[in-house]
Amino acid sequence: MPRSQSTAAQRAREAQQQGGGKFTALLRQAAGGEPLSTFALRDLLAECSTSPLVVVDWDYHPDYDVRGPQMFDSELMGGPVPYGTVLALAGALSQSAMDAELLVESHSRLEGAVVRCEGRRFNLVLTQEMVYELCRTPRCHHHPVEEFDIPFCTAHLAERSTEELVRMARAWGYAQHETHSNDPGNATTGLEGTLLVRAAVARAAVSETLDVMVEACFQDPNLIDDVYWDADVAMAVRHGMDRERLRLEKEAKAEAARLRKAAGDSCTTCGRTLSRHWPGWNVPPQFCSTTCAPDTPPQPSEGNPWARSFR
Repeated sequence: MPRSQSTAAQRAREAQQQGGGKFTALLRQAAGGEPLSTFALRDLLAECSTSPLVVVDWDYHPDYDVRGPQMFDSELMGGPVPYGTVLALAGALSQSAMDAELLVESHSRLEGAVVRCEGRRFNLVLTQEMVYELCRTPRCHHHPVEEFDIPFCTAHLAERSTEELVRMARAWGYAQHETHSNDPGNATTGLEGTLLVRAAVARAAVSETLDVMVEACFQDPNLIDDVYWDADVAMAVRHGMDRERLRLEKEAKAEAARLRKAAGDSCTTCGRTLSRHWPGWNVPPQFCSTTCAPDTPPQPSEGNPWARSFR
């Protein structure tokens, strides 16, 4: 089957659209790797269903009775792939159309491959019949905080825009509301909510993110009495909202203190001493004012406070 090849410029532009960053840097990164192949999901499934079994030498010690998965030689993927891995990928993409385009971001023979489809990224484990989803930032190999509602890893959450953080916070809040529908007063946004709020600190978007998530998780405060006719339940929901809001505010303040300390208690831009009692959430805590704050946070890197793993 034929496969089309993307140019380095096309790959760099796609990476910039999905994850941001400077085009020139992404172009250099894209040009350094192998050309990425693209093909339709239906073509991969057709290849999987019609290709014969291939024997793979896993180079195991002869004293060990270890057998690898059953595999076929995939022309599209550029090497042997387990049948079960392709079927697992098809299951993960069950809501996508059969002509959805797959793009091979990377491939290490008999080890693993990263495939992108409709903005989602998957790691195809070639030593087992297994697929798991990755952070949606191109070239990132970390797990997302939550596959569907918070599809970025902890390091890359802080790079998302205020609008994206608010959208993820609302979706996660609604998901938790459904999860705790039998006991709405004890609903919580959990670790995932904590990670969203910590990322919002870096974006100076705490108020918007926290408000939307808590209300989605519990209820519009003005509608509690209309939704919950039982006075005890209504009181429990109000108490739960206050408890969760207080918890998340404490997490945000602790993250702000951590970022200030990482910046040496001095404005990252102008060097002015940062106030011990930070005035609010409208400025990232490493900066003294909106004038000094950048439009977007720095890219995660070693030694950079944005790159901290929150787990």
